[in-house]
Amino acid sequence: MAALQRAVAIGMVITVLIPMVIVLQQVIPPLAVAGVVFGTAFVLTWFRPYASALAIGVVSALWLLFQLANFSQVFSVLTLPSETLFFFATLSTLVLPIAGLVGLIGVVMDLSDKFAVWTLQAVGIVLLGGIVVALLTTV
Repeated sequence: MAALQRAVAIGMVITVLIPMVIVLQQVIPPLAVAGVVFGTAFVLTWFRPYASALAIGVVSALWLLFQLANFSQVFSVLTLPSETLFFFATLSTLVLPIAGLVGLIGVVMDLSDKFAVWTLQAVGIVLLGGIVVALLTTV
């Protein structure tokens, strides 16, 4: 489960910081805070794997609540797959925290690593589908 939570944490760092820093070239506080929190939890997975895996799951839940509170903005980006980078980043910031919640359940229930592998495969398929949709709408 630690590998799943590491993937979620590093994926969230990448998807919240790269569009913000490289594309927008400005700091958006909620994204910056999320990037720092997920990044810190990622680093801690090497020292305290169980506690940090739990933390990543909890932060994932909080992030999803934040996304739900800002549903109108999130939905407006998801309805424009022609904006490929923002569409993919927004999709990732929804799919990865869901995987983080699944990882939290896996950690708490002490499920096998196969469960984590299946979750990562499902996330990969959804994100790959998102890329295909985004690319097909830009053609």
